[in-house]
Amino acid sequence: MKTIIAILITALIFSNNAFALKCDKCHKDEKSLENMLNQRGVKTKQELINTLRNGPKAKLHKNLTNEDIEEAGKQLNLK
Repeated sequence: MKTIIAILITALIFSNNAFALKCDKCHKDEKSLENMLNQRGVKTKQELINTLRNGPKAKLHKNLTNEDIEEAGKQLNLK
């Protein structure tokens, strides 16, 4: 039983970090997510989705699902 709980906790930890790794691969230093959102004035999750789907870098973000973007918005404390 303890082994199963340890496996589940490990899976939860790694699943939460999976999205962060996707974004952090490219978004570092001056291109950090916080800086990019401030430059573009993004304040909500929906604005983030619209920016990533219709913005100038939409092709780079086409592999992200809306759930991935929602999770990023949640981590960034967007409404």
